[in-house]
Amino acid sequence: MSHRSRLTLTALALVAAGAVAPMAQASGFQLKEQSASSEGNAFAGVSAGGNDISTMFFNPAGLTQYSGMQFVMGGTLIAAKAEMSDATGTRNAYFGAFNQSYLPISPNSPASYGNSAVAKAAPNVYGMYSFSDDLKLGLSINAPFGFVTEYDSNYVGRYHALKTDLMIIDVAPSLAYRINKEWSVGVTFVARYADATLTNAVDFGLIGFPNTIPGTLDGSAKLTGSTWAYGFKAGVTFQPTDDLRLGLAYHGAMDMTLKGKIAFQYPGNTPAPALAGFQAMGFKDGGGSAELNLPADISFGFDYKVSSTFSLQGEVSQTTWSRFKVLDAKLSDNVAPQVTDVITEEHWRDTMFYSLGGTWKLSPALTLRAGLALEQGAVPDGYRTPRIPDGDRTWASIGASYAFSKALTLDFGYTHIWVKDSVIELTTTGIPTPQNPNPDPNFTRGNLNGNYTMSANVVAAGLRYAF
Repeated sequence: MSHRSRLTLTALALVAAGAVAPMAQASGFQLKEQSASSEGNAFAGVSAGGNDISTMFFNPAGLTQYSGMQFVMGGTLIAAKAEMSDATGTRNAYFGAFNQSYLPISPNSPASYGNSAVAKAAPNVYGMYSFSDDLKLGLSINAPFGFVTEYDSNYVGRYHALKTDLMIIDVAPSLAYRINKEWSVGVTFVARYADATLTNAVDFGLIGFPNTIPGTLDGSAKLTGSTWAYGFKAGVTFQPTDDLRLGLAYHGAMDMTLKGKIAFQYPGNTPAPALAGFQAMGFKDGGGSAELNLPADISFGFDYKVSSTFSLQGEVSQTTWSRFKVLDAKLSDNVAPQVTDVITEEHWRDTMFYSLGGTWKLSPALTLRAGLALEQGAVPDGYRTPRIPDGDRTWASIGASYAFSKALTLDFGYTHIWVKDSVIELTTTGIPTPQNPNPDPNFTRGNLNGNYTMSANVVAAGLRYAF
């Protein structure tokens, strides 16, 4: 097999795998921000019943605390900052054996990159109908996962990532039943829709080597995909005294197969013979799919009424991101008949979330909240990518609720998140052979090193209405 054939196989494989891999991101791409009222105390105690019927997202059994017909509509704006510094990029040493000038990737690209994170809104809607004091029916619409990052076309890591835009929407009916004064149980059916648009640059100058020069014919690959999948949640609450309530909930894991298409954009200065050659190699629009293994989540919370005006809440949860061990990406035969299945190792790890919060009822109308939380990142050093600049997090939250009447309440929450500084250490050392044309995941993307500084501001607001 010629070196060009090896490069073709490798590049096609990495375009497919690289385009989908970004869907895994910091502390997953999970969005806990599903309740304006619980945002204020860093989601402490939300599994034990929270502050309103939005508890059904976290633990459906919590619905039995509430009466009548209720409606909650809210949204959260997540304004994250992810700044990269000391960035360097080089190609695999394999290419330097032909010409040392091929090794640097965009030596004139800036070593620092401003904010790559894009502000994202997460809406949520909840409704509850009471069949009786003990039997409740709920319906929720949420965006439980999502992330957007975007880089300029001259970014030194552009072969690893340009744009990542993931949206997941859940439509979930819930049923809760109070067994007795102490115990309640609940279940939720989840219908989940996922939609992703993912792009990265393609070095057609490298793929066409030696007849073209690396870095002189940059194009791009764009993968779009969507799918529906179905799952469940279940939970229980236990109230041993009038002042203490406990909650335990489980969100089932879910496997999704995103199906869509891959499209290539060639640079305007591509010579006609080279363009025909790239298409003959398999770089042409067609179908693609990827398997995405979403995690399970188990949480425990408590709510303890210390006095008539103050209560203390706590929450512990684990998310099983270790399910995301590999990414299985496939191209349709018309795109790349040589490559039909691409496995990329991810090596994610399970994460823990801990929060402690307090609620102060200053008057019948005004309630104040505050909370602190610690959250682990999911991606270990060595597997972090510019699509998913991951890191451990510290939360500080405040919030308030104001009841205009017994029927109408306005909720507000704010969180600042500090993210531990992290590093990008993506390396490529493999040498292609006829038996192994794809020696390592970053063979055609190159080495990428740099430092990330990150933080986020989260603002949530919601309205509650009781009939």
